[in-house]
Amino acid sequence: MTTTEVLADLKSTTAAVENGDWVSAGLGGASTALGILEMTGSPLSAISDAGFGWVRGFVSFLEEPLSQLSADPDAISTSSQGFQTAARSVSAAAGSYREASTAETADWSGSGGTEYRSSAARLADGLEAAAQASTAASGALAGAGEVVAQARDIVTQLIGEAVARINPIVMQALAAAPATGGASIAAAIPQVVQIAVEYGGKIAEKMGILLSSTENLLKLVHGAVAALDVLDQALTALQTPSEPTP
Repeated sequence: MTTTEVLADLKSTTAAVENGDWVSAGLGGASTALGILEMTGSPLSAISDAGFGWVRGFVSFLEEPLSQLSADPDAISTSSQGFQTAARSVSAAAGSYREASTAETADWSGSGGTEYRSSAARLADGLEAAAQASTAASGALAGAGEVVAQARDIVTQLIGEAVARINPIVMQALAAAPATGGASIAAAIPQVVQIAVEYGGKIAEKMGILLSSTENLLKLVHGAVAALDVLDQALTALQTPSEPTP
């Protein structure tokens, strides 16, 4: 595979990453601020705040996925920007080299000049391909962070919906407890657990979609890494073209 072909392949990969083609249905939509990844509040706190702290033990499993959806947003942004900065730098170098190798050899004739310009163009393509790989890495980091943030936001909302259904049931059960000798509370617990299990299933579904999206993204990243291996071989074989006699 030539450097030109590798460049085309990496451009396609970069477009797929940036367009979000890897995101499975169910997580697409408006982007979510990365700041949510480091939020420490508990969506189940509304149960305790209502005075039903004893209920949390029955539904605490709903929050377990949130620990898996936590990250340092600043680290993600910094790494993504670092790859993007490197991509711009390498791309600029590729453009400068391409322009210079053409302009400065315009008056060179014969097969030597033609071969030099051809080799220089392939080398410039190789540099641009490396820039594309860095751009793809930047997009992959940023995209992954946004999708995980969106998943965390969705899970938090689902837990909030569950709490909104659980609190009234517990409140009614406590209100009826004196008249029922506590039987209303005993009857409420299975209802609470049933709601928690229902929303646990919804959360598990979203986590499955996130896993599927991550696997899709990793395939693109692995493809970019493989292309870089091919690029390295192509550049090694090409080397820097030697200047012919004008």
